[in-house]
Amino acid sequence: MNPVEKHRKTPLLIDNLSAFLKRLPSHPKRKEMEEYLARQKAGFKGELSLEYFYRYLPLNEVIFLHNIRILHQNYYFQIDTLILTQKFFLILEIKNLSGQIYFDNLYSQIIRRINDIKESFEDPIYQVERQAHHLSEILMLYKIPFIPIETLVVITNPNTLIESAPSHTDALYKVIKSAGLKKKYVEFKQRYNEDKLTKKELKKIVKLINKLNQPYNPDLCNLFKINKEELIKGVFCPSCEDALLVRRKRSWFCITCKETNHYAHISALKDYARFISTTITNRECMQFLNLPSRSQSYHLLHSLNLPFTGTTKDRTYLLHSLLEE
Repeated sequence: MNPVEKHRKTPLLIDNLSAFLKRLPSHPKRKEMEEYLARQKAGFKGELSLEYFYRYLPLNEVIFLHNIRILHQNYYFQIDTLILTQKFFLILEIKNLSGQIYFDNLYSQIIRRINDIKESFEDPIYQVERQAHHLSEILMLYKIPFIPIETLVVITNPNTLIESAPSHTDALYKVIKSAGLKKKYVEFKQRYNEDKLTKKELKKIVKLINKLNQPYNPDLCNLFKINKEELIKGVFCPSCEDALLVRRKRSWFCITCKETNHYAHISALKDYARFISTTITNRECMQFLNLPSRSQSYHLLHSLNLPFTGTTKDRTYLLHSLLEE
């Protein structure tokens, strides 16, 4: 059995936010976006750190699926990591939290304390239990044989101090540090010692979940209320990053590092597709790439063999294929 059916990749949201900020000059919303991106990166860093401990699981009998987002009952539910076996499934809600955290079941919250500053967050135990509920409903909908679904909250920061209310028994059972994953897995395996699924059925479920998965990819201009006209136009140098290139003799030239590049416009057109529109005309391409003539933009678009609609004069190119690369 392939232990990792889907390798953990950098979420689209992180890649898109990073590229978006490059095209956003000094702006009132920039700090808000940078803080949002920092939180996304911190969460992803915690997820990556847990992968070190996956090696202690029996990799010949488990499959990992990461960053799952599925529509159910008009809303999406998200799973950080889903571990599938023939005997049981295990959902991991991964939290990269620092400081001191206290699980309070009276108000369904966790309280974090750092340098005498307290913050309240929703108790992730309830989050992961909701995920298990929705996943079980999805499996029933597709007539998948019953299989137990267990849940854990994993705190990945090894220095975080974890405490809980004495009455919060779920916290004692469901909250672990990363190093405790192996022990919990053994407990579940001992409890569920009979196969509920065949290998063929398990592969079918993996295929189904991957088909239903819809990664979070919001329109960032709408999300942060930013006018698309405020974005910086042009082709960025892949070496200098913030420097804009100029078009010279059928290639792109960087005045800063003096390097040339023949294909830098592809990255710029991907940005256009992600942040402005997945369709583009010859004139729009000329304006966005800062080209001096429409003949140059036509040549670049034509060379990419993009699908298009319309005649030569009013042709509109479709950029979806650039986002699939």
